Amino acid sequence: MLGPLREDSPRRIGPYAIRARLGAGGMGEVFLGDRGDGSGPAAVKTVRRDVAGDPGFRDRFRREITVARSVTGPRLASLLDGDADAEVPWLATEYVAGPTLSAAVRGAGAMDEAEVRMLGAGLARALAAVHAAGIVHRDVKPGNVMLAADGPRLIDFGIARDAGSTPLTTTSRMVGSPAFMSPEHVAGSGRVVAASDVFCLASVLCFAATGRDPFGDGPVAAVLYRVKYVEADLEEVPEGLRAVLEDCLSADPAARPTAAELAGRLTPGAAAEWPAPVGGQIAEYGRELARVSALDGPLLPGYTPTEAATGSRAAPHQLPTRGTDFAPGLHVAPTQGPGLGEPPRSRRRRNLVAALVALALLGAATGGLLALRGGDEGGDGDPEKPAAVLAGIDAQGGREGSGTVPYGRDVRPAGWHPWRSRMTGHPFGCAAGRDVLVCRNTAGSYEALSPSDGKKLWDYSARLDADEAGARISPTGQVFMPSGSTRPAVYGDQVLLASGDRLVSLDSRTGKVRWEVRAGSAHGFESAPLVADGLVFAAVGPTPQGARIAGFDLATGKEKWRRRLVGEDLAKAEEYDFWPLATRDKMLYLLGEGGLRALRTEDGAELGRATGEQTSQCHDALVRAPHVYCAAYTYSTEGEHMAVQRLGTPSLESAGEIPLPDELTDGAGLVAVDDHVVVLVRGARPWEEDDIDPEIVLARRDDGAALARYPLDRRSFSSRINAVSSPMIVADTLVWADSTSLYSVALHNGSKPGPLRTTVLKGAPGPELRKDYDTLQWGLLMSDEVLPPEVLPVGGAVYVIHHGGRVFSVPLPGASAS
Repeated sequence: MLGPLREDSPRRIGPYAIRARLGAGGMGEVFLGDRGDGSGPAAVKTVRRDVAGDPGFRDRFRREITVARSVTGPRLASLLDGDADAEVPWLATEYVAGPTLSAAVRGAGAMDEAEVRMLGAGLARALAAVHAAGIVHRDVKPGNVMLAADGPRLIDFGIARDAGSTPLTTTSRMVGSPAFMSPEHVAGSGRVVAASDVFCLASVLCFAATGRDPFGDGPVAAVLYRVKYVEADLEEVPEGLRAVLEDCLSADPAARPTAAELAGRLTPGAAAEWPAPVGGQIAEYGRELARVSALDGPLLPGYTPTEAATGSRAAPHQLPTRGTDFAPGLHVAPTQGPGLGEPPRSRRRRNLVAALVALALLGAATGGLLALRGGDEGGDGDPEKPAAVLAGIDAQGGREGSGTVPYGRDVRPAGWHPWRSRMTGHPFGCAAGRDVLVCRNTAGSYEALSPSDGKKLWDYSARLDADEAGARISPTGQVFMPSGSTRPAVYGDQVLLASGDRLVSLDSRTGKVRWEVRAGSAHGFESAPLVADGLVFAAVGPTPQGARIAGFDLATGKEKWRRRLVGEDLAKAEEYDFWPLATRDKMLYLLGEGGLRALRTEDGAELGRATGEQTSQCHDALVRAPHVYCAAYTYSTEGEHMAVQRLGTPSLESAGEIPLPDELTDGAGLVAVDDHVVVLVRGARPWEEDDIDPEIVLARRDDGAALARYPLDRRSFSSRINAVSSPMIVADTLVWADSTSLYSVALHNGSKPGPLRTTVLKGAPGPELRKDYDTLQWGLLMSDEVLPPEVLPVGGAVYVIHHGGRVFSVPLPGASAS
């Protein structure tokens, strides 16, 4: 639907006067434009500055505009104009006044056979026109189908596809769905052909006929398995459609009908118009367009189209006309490729999931580094000796990414005492160290407190956009983070972060910029820089496509080396978060094309790669010498199997697996490992209801025997939610928090654990009801979800940061805690 312009929105883009805001996409914002020559409204789509600054982007964008100009057809939203050389590149396509197929089915339900035939015949003709021009659409899905009064329109045929896609940093259950891919998409985008579009169109028609994804839901790898082996569920598809759709869903591309042939088979019996509920939706879009078109100027902030057209409110002052000197941030709209298929469930930073079986499993986390003053910077120091904190930690623990903090309860910031404070906004990724506790919030900015007393130190923001929705996961399953802001990392007296397409070093006490260099944007919620051996490691480039990793001098920001990790044209199933995961002994662990890799920190030389049948499924890295541990998920017709793999360092060759029973690994994520135990968390993501009884599982590292199981409150949207943090190991103690208390268990070096201890946090928010908001427009808003707290134990000082902004610092519980 049409929305008002924001104060920083452009008033003209190229020849188009901007009338309203349509939304935003992975590339940038999308506006309703009008040339004023009677040619009709256009959807004018802009490109984010960080994407436009990618060296090869403008060349690709220019080629795609040229090719797309040659594609015309009655069922295509045609390209009207574009400029790849403008300061902010843009393109304009025909505006379709109507809902997407996704919205129509959600609002009106599944369609009858005749209506599906009408839909399918029109879309097949559109694909025939695309294929005749030598183009493969590659992204046929319900979100790229618009329903106009005179029939469907196919949009986004090859235009800057996937320019803003970012991976879902989640567990393996999807937020969006890869069910509209073809087997060729799963095998690799280089194998995608015109027949792949026909396969995807058949999946779209199954969705229209049933209201469900044809390949089901669940773990992404399981869905992709069903796509690869064409295990579609057509039971609820009308019998008259089943045969033609089965032909389109053939595993052999050569056996599928062409788009033109499909149009011919679907035309007989097709309806002449949409069902009444869909027609009502389309009519409302038309009325809204008419109201805005009747205005003597753009739709301004604070007004709906009806209010502006009827004069039901006092007219605001007109805002000054602006050009295209603006930099939209990360948003959501149907201008992007499909939502990233989640990789097999890995453990990634565990703060977003009640043990990060929630948001974080895409690759593994990055961020927090622990070192000990006086110890070797590349090692761990001596945990038996009292030490001061040199580097900070985050929800993944120390630099090894193992969920373990390598020093004891006698280590605390100077002058520390228990305290309670509050942050503005919603903290969404934190790190703590010697001089600072710093959190990113859902708006993409940062706030810092003193770790000693909780007093505010400073704020920082790249201020690239004023995104009213903030961090979110779109209805198509893509992750959006304002300004592309990463989680912060703390090292000594520096805070390192990437925001606004810049890698920035801030003074931890004052927040003043020490240096900044051009780098990459967050690929997902868990992206963060990593520090080791005098270098800062960060991804380079705005998207996972063509991702590179670089090492920058910690003192000056000077780039020391750079290495490409993936190619420019990845299959969707291979797109992950390519920011670094962990480091130890001058080795850097991260994902690349094909899986986990080990690079030498000094120069980026590759020293190891996980290539085994099982280990290639690893997408995280928990380093605990002499092994790297990871959760590898495999799928078959019998279901999902998770194994905790041991990999040798730095070769990443398999060293076997921990023999954990299936009852412990079902629905679980690996969150911590030390010399004696492994810690798993079983449960759903923070925005889902639990379908199993959630729990924290403690098992022996050597033989996988269960030592203890700690039940958690089941998550239900019909009652208050008691969100639980990811557990962490510090000083031979397992700690985690919920909405009321901090919990701790003495581990006794892998023998029988001690009793569960509870430390009540006076003033904690307590269980909360999930907010009711418009998920159809924005998707999942991280500011409105009930997300888990983060627990950061800096030795003997434990920080508990609640999503609503309340922050507590208490001593690490000992035997006397109750």
